[in-house]
Amino acid sequence: MKRKYSQSGKDDAMTDGNADPLIHEDDLRLPHRSTRDDDMKIGIYLCSCDGCVSGILDLKTIADGVRHLKCVKKVEIVNHLCSKQSIKTLKKDAEKNALNRIVIGACSPRTYFRLFQGELSQNGENGIIIEMANIREQCAWIHWDDPLAATEKASTMISMAVAKLRATSMSEKGYKAVVDEDICDGCGICASVCRIKAISIVNDPQRSGKKIASVNENICDGCGACVASCPSGALDQSSFSNKQILAQIEAATTGRIIEDLSSPNILVFACNWCSYAAADLAGLKKLNLPPNFLTIRTMCSARIDPEWVLSAFSKGIDGVLVLPGKLGHCHYEIGNLRTTRRIALLRRVLSQLGFDEMRLMLGFVDAEDAEEYQHEVSSFISTIRSIGPNPLRDLELSRKRR
Repeated sequence: MKRKYSQSGKDDAMTDGNADPLIHEDDLRLPHRSTRDDDMKIGIYLCSCDGCVSGILDLKTIADGVRHLKCVKKVEIVNHLCSKQSIKTLKKDAEKNALNRIVIGACSPRTYFRLFQGELSQNGENGIIIEMANIREQCAWIHWDDPLAATEKASTMISMAVAKLRATSMSEKGYKAVVDEDICDGCGICASVCRIKAISIVNDPQRSGKKIASVNENICDGCGACVASCPSGALDQSSFSNKQILAQIEAATTGRIIEDLSSPNILVFACNWCSYAAADLAGLKKLNLPPNFLTIRTMCSARIDPEWVLSAFSKGIDGVLVLPGKLGHCHYEIGNLRTTRRIALLRRVLSQLGFDEMRLMLGFVDAEDAEEYQHEVSSFISTIRSIGPNPLRDLELSRKRR
């Protein structure tokens, strides 16, 4: 299978938390990494943050609960993981235990992902892949009034991060669109969707008469809209692939399908630049939220694939909330407009399948709107509670008990 991986052509790094949360261009040429389970050695490191996290979450309970996860070889609680000394110790520990993937259970990936990636991406013989679980801002600090529920949720968040790492392909590079040339039929839909003309339809150099999509990796800015629009599944997005997101959904439902039918299970898709940043701000402000939801971050809401939503409902999720930025404020200019159209169509599909359309909702939250984020999530949870449990939840619970 031939695959074209993109490489970043620019560095938008800032120092105020709005920095590109993924890989720096100097870290893109990462070595080959196997995705076979028997080759994976995952370490989990939980940051106590000098009591800011451990004062709310029971980190020992979380650590004990995730040790059994497949491919996990090391679990440790560390204070101030972001400190130079802790990172130095982490690098030595990773080398000693031959770890090739690490989950950091700490603060927001928007804040420290690039720090950890830069320090660890070339560690050891084959480098280390990093995934962060935001158990501080988006768990401990918004569920401070219910430590037990917050601890349970944090454990699931770690499980989701592990699942994403296990689904990470051989050489994840940045977050650009990737073309599987064996599947692509050159239909051109992706090129028509791309607002910055990073995709062109060209002759396949290997097969005469065949057209394929070609991504200009120096132009692509990683919104993922083209991937969600691809009818053949030939396009994917590095670091936010379909396989990775579906693995997170599976882990979320495995750990969070609550048997109490009065307690709704909610999945939130948050845009990195808008609602996810607002969620971080809500944590900083200690705005209280019910613990009934889990969040999956995407670079843009336009990346959200209908398959993800349908998969969530099929596995017992009671409601799905999609939170792009407000119209006119999208980091990718028109991503939220595409999301609005797609969600409207998907709600009609759900209705035809016998689901209440209100189980899938769209809200608009900008990065600075912490209170609006709190309102959107809390209101949606109340709405789903009034509608009642997903009719498929009993079936999913029965399946998981077997």
